[in-house]
Amino acid sequence: MKIKVLSLSTLVVLTISGCAGTTPIKNLALPPVSTIEGAVTQLNANGFTLLDDSGSIFVRAKLPDNKKLNLSLDEKVKVYGNLQGGQEKIFDGYVIRKATGEQIIASNPTPHFGFIIQSSFK
Repeated sequence: MKIKVLSLSTLVVLTISGCAGTTPIKNLALPPVSTIEGAVTQLNANGFTLLDDSGSIFVRAKLPDNKKLNLSLDEKVKVYGNLQGGQEKIFDGYVIRKATGEQIIASNPTPHFGFIIQSSFK
């Protein structure tokens, strides 16, 4: 198992790779944190729509200071986050990993025990 720690000011995100693969969009469920992957099919100010072989979902990924996501249509990405509760099927994206290896960290993730820590490590 490989653990990667990413930090952005006081936000620390732990991503775990090697434990499990990606989850097909149609199999997303509450509350676990999941990794999904697919192609970007639509972009807007609050995130993007991601499509895989099983379906599509809106990924909420609003960056701090209203910065624009550096994504392109048809670009393949992996997204670490969780399914939001409620009737609308929305995936809260915490970390977006592009095929180039570049990672985009979205702001204000919903905290989940063991995955999102709201203060920095000392």
